[in-house]
Amino acid sequence: MSELRDLDEPRSRRDRPAKPPLSRAVITEAALELVRQDGLDAVTLRKVADRLDTGPASLYVYVANREELLERMFDRVLAEVPVVAVNKRWWRERLVELFSGMLAALDRYPGIAQAGLGSMSTTPGGLAIAENALALLCAGGVADQAAAWACDALLLHTVATGVEHAIERRPTLPGHKSPDRDYVGAARELFRSLPSDRYPNLSRMAVTMTTGGDTERFEFGLNALIHGAREGY
Repeated sequence: MSELRDLDEPRSRRDRPAKPPLSRAVITEAALELVRQDGLDAVTLRKVADRLDTGPASLYVYVANREELLERMFDRVLAEVPVVAVNKRWWRERLVELFSGMLAALDRYPGIAQAGLGSMSTTPGGLAIAENALALLCAGGVADQAAAWACDALLLHTVATGVEHAIERRPTLPGHKSPDRDYVGAARELFRSLPSDRYPNLSRMAVTMTTGGDTERFEFGLNALIHGAREGY
């Protein structure tokens, strides 16, 4: 009889799995997947809702607007940044490691760095990174005021580099045309062509100005800020 009762049970007519219940975390993850595929400009509440097979009105229960969603997305990305151990001897190297990890997280979601300009240390993820950075700076003997300003400068340098990377890589995203020119080479030729009487250093240093990869330039900036915090304040 139990087998007959089982046969009589109503069966779902859905031809796809049931939707996961909405939550801020689910909405944030769907928005980040959009960023990974199409970049930050693709993120709208309507597109996120479509991805979740619901209407935009359903999302307003969890996020007030796109700005709040972007803030939550940015914080979620910062949560991927590994905390580094505080080491008095290797504090400079650990700071480079910390902010390199932050840049790597930002680069995984092209354009998300834009959401962090001006608010990067006010969310839980940003606060964790700032606390880690301050602990390392203080371990290195950096004075409190210099450590505070250095922390802000290091965060800004990292976020700005993330924005620059997103701009550089935007043409490779789906729906965008591939670049048809070598921007570094074009800049080099421009510097070379400048009148040396007006731009003596730019014209002389055309190759030097355009030498070095993204990692070298980023780490140079980090180290300049880190060394300057202790030696120049």
